Amino acid sequence: MTSKADLADAQMIRAFLDAHGYDSATLTETLGRARPPAEGEQQQMFDDSRKITTPNVLVRLFLLGSPVDVATYEEFIPQPARELFERVGLTSVSDGMVDARVVIIPVEDLLFASDAFQILGSDEAAEFILPASTHSANFLRLLTMRGKVNTALDLGCGCGIQALFAARHSVSVVATDISPRALAYTRFNAMLNNIHNVECFEGSLFEPVAEQSFDLIISNPPFVISPSESFVYRDNAMELDTFCEALVKEAPAHLNAGGHLQMLCEWVEVAGESWQDRITGWIRGCDAWVLHAKPLAPASYVQQRSSDISVHTDATDDWTAYFEKHQVRAVHPGMLTLRRRSGDNWLHVQSLPGDVVSPAGEVIADGIEAVDFLESCDDDSLLEATLKVADNLAAETMRSDGKVTGIYLKLNNALATDAEIDGPVAAFLNLFSGEREVSDCVNEFAATTDADVDKLRGDLLSIVRVFVSRGFLVPVDTNQA
Repeated sequence: MTSKADLADAQMIRAFLDAHGYDSATLTETLGRARPPAEGEQQQMFDDSRKITTPNVLVRLFLLGSPVDVATYEEFIPQPARELFERVGLTSVSDGMVDARVVIIPVEDLLFASDAFQILGSDEAAEFILPASTHSANFLRLLTMRGKVNTALDLGCGCGIQALFAARHSVSVVATDISPRALAYTRFNAMLNNIHNVECFEGSLFEPVAEQSFDLIISNPPFVISPSESFVYRDNAMELDTFCEALVKEAPAHLNAGGHLQMLCEWVEVAGESWQDRITGWIRGCDAWVLHAKPLAPASYVQQRSSDISVHTDATDDWTAYFEKHQVRAVHPGMLTLRRRSGDNWLHVQSLPGDVVSPAGEVIADGIEAVDFLESCDDDSLLEATLKVADNLAAETMRSDGKVTGIYLKLNNALATDAEIDGPVAAFLNLFSGEREVSDCVNEFAATTDADVDKLRGDLLSIVRVFVSRGFLVPVDTNQA
């Protein structure tokens, strides 16, 4: 794509695409998905778009990345649109065929242009700009807290998906990237979506905003841990996970008091050091809420990352040797939320039981609030608190050979936090009606079990703290009318 597009061009392109149903809802209805095909899906998408219509020509070009013959293109795409697409750099014509130089991905009601996949097989592959349909881009988008803020930073903006969604709840957004190509896409996509409060600056890490601070920093950085620098979007020149470490250590200086950083990252577990100690060593001057996904053994990690977005490499032996050299035992993926706050800071780790497919920012904000509540409570004040079972907590009795073996708990929210507990713990949880203090629940449970309440109190308070931190129990404000 060229950088010649102006606002008028972008708005005409958007109007044409909108007029022909190139949007998330319509594409999902007609094709079953509004993204490029995953492995095994391409033939079905070709079949579903086989009827020659203007919408299907657009799908073939900008979603499937399939060339269209000139005769068909000229019949179904009006001349003004054809000239506009070519002038802006969305299409090119060669040997009687029209190729799209970009993919255009609808995400909710926004559109995002990025590099066409054939660039991966060219000399420009290292500078490839990921489409907005990638898992990591949408994972972070769904996890981002959406409270109103004055200033936001998208560090490593790529095609601009995080910046443009942040623009909806921010007075102003700064988008930075080391890649001029990424910034060109972000500027174009802002115009395409009629968004005017995003500024773009080139540079690595916090260099472009050296003297600035923000209420929210969002980052999907090149966090992949590898010995190579094959792709700007994915790889970095620093050893192991030290790029993410540098970003986390520098971020507090660019956060306003009470401001948040939310970033995807991966960190290693090496011989002689726990993964908890490693990531804890990165954090200074901030509370940290860590969403921790399932760790990967080095061999599994290499296999997964070496085939990302259909990019295959023969250097897996070098990659595996790199991990062996550094005594890497596992790679831990996750999302890190920091909040700048003076005083004694806390760190909370929450396990991610599955994928995230709906907005979870509010759930993370609630999780931070829950840990704040626990950190403010010693045992005496916790005993005086009033708690209730979360409204969206479901419980299922587990059985084996006709016998009850436990209770499965699951929060019906975007993170689907779960746990397995035994019958007595479930009975204790059921005492929290929101009308009694914790001390009353402790005393009643001890009475029903004929246990010494003084000996039992500490264990029960530990259970309460775990349940509050996971969202199973929530504080009740007894001062509200």
